[in-house]
Amino acid sequence: MKRLEVFACAIALIATACVPNGKSSDDAAAVQQAIRDDYAAYSGFDEQKYRAMLADDYLLLENGELIDRAGDVASMARPGTGYRRTDEVDFRSVKIDGDFAYAVYFLKSRIHDDIKGTRQREWLESAILRRSEGVWRLALLHSTRISTPAGAQDMNSFAIRYTAAWCSQDPASVAAFFAENGSLRINDGAPSVGRAAITEAARGFMKDFPNLIVEMDGLDRKGDGYTYRWTLIGTNTGPGGTGKKVRISGYEEWTIGADGLIAASLGHFDAADYNRQLGRTGG
Repeated sequence: MKRLEVFACAIALIATACVPNGKSSDDAAAVQQAIRDDYAAYSGFDEQKYRAMLADDYLLLENGELIDRAGDVASMARPGTGYRRTDEVDFRSVKIDGDFAYAVYFLKSRIHDDIKGTRQREWLESAILRRSEGVWRLALLHSTRISTPAGAQDMNSFAIRYTAAWCSQDPASVAAFFAENGSLRINDGAPSVGRAAITEAARGFMKDFPNLIVEMDGLDRKGDGYTYRWTLIGTNTGPGGTGKKVRISGYEEWTIGADGLIAASLGHFDAADYNRQLGRTGG
């Protein structure tokens, strides 16, 4: 029944979102502070505090999904990933109706982590808060992304880090740039699906070329995806290697998922030239 009550209030929000703030400026200020504190707890890895600021029947409506309190808490970033986030909240309407509050605001965030680097994000959000025992808690949050996903500046930084991962002799660091169920296919080979399989695919190249260097030649927007151009340089001194030096260029066609990671990569290079440089015959 509480969820029905929350959704009924959501309908009221549509009708009242643009009405000036309620008569209680103190309550409005408290609501604004509650929302700011909510984001501070989320960004600061304070799971206990963040959970306490959400109503038991809390729902998040985002990207066409309904996410409950447990799901939202589980999505929090974890320490040790280089994650940092600062948030700026621009309130456009706060209305108080008894123990319910309705807020509409723009959220601008600067986010950084070790994999995707630094990026700017912006959302338009509407929130319903319910006061219980004198404390305002989020009951319903509807979040709509404004900024275009995977902006060019973000993706260039992403590609630079991806290039460095290929040079690291740490194959798992390459796989970390892919979505959990992402895929990497090289020429006409079978796709490597999932991070474990992608780790092994990268390990193969790193094992064959212990001095592997990958240079980034460019990143181009192509439709809804990107073309990442590269040059591989190395000496084939791994197990069973020919000892030959190789320098070959190619490219990957990236599909980027909603999480900003690679959902699918189609890799291309001249296999005949590659084998010729290795001193092998055939394709």
